[in-house]
Amino acid sequence: MTTAELLEAWREATRAAELAARLARQAEEAADHADDDAMGSEEIAKLAESAAEAAEVAAVKARAAADRASTLATSKRDAGVGDARQTEDAARVFETDARDEYHDAEAEARRRHSTTE
Repeated sequence: MTTAELLEAWREATRAAELAARLARQAEEAADHADDDAMGSEEIAKLAESAAEAAEVAAVKARAAADRASTLATSKRDAGVGDARQTEDAARVFETDARDEYHDAEAEARRRHSTTE
């Protein structure tokens, strides 16, 4: 896995964490107005929690993908260009799985949010 790929995985996890922080701030703001809309506050809090969980899953998967890629790269270092390409392909599969799972979780959080509006 290249440094650029690791950076992109980290950026995705960061974006997810930022989304969770924004949703948490929204939950706090909604809590300030709990008398007006107690049910809305609870839903925003649930969405923030879901986003935070998605961010955590994405970060864990990105780190695991990077670790696996590093291990594969180290073991294949002397095996030649063909083996290096196979290692890259395997690392991309791990990264793609992590990205897809994150995007699925984010879409689910958005779907839940849109059904409560």
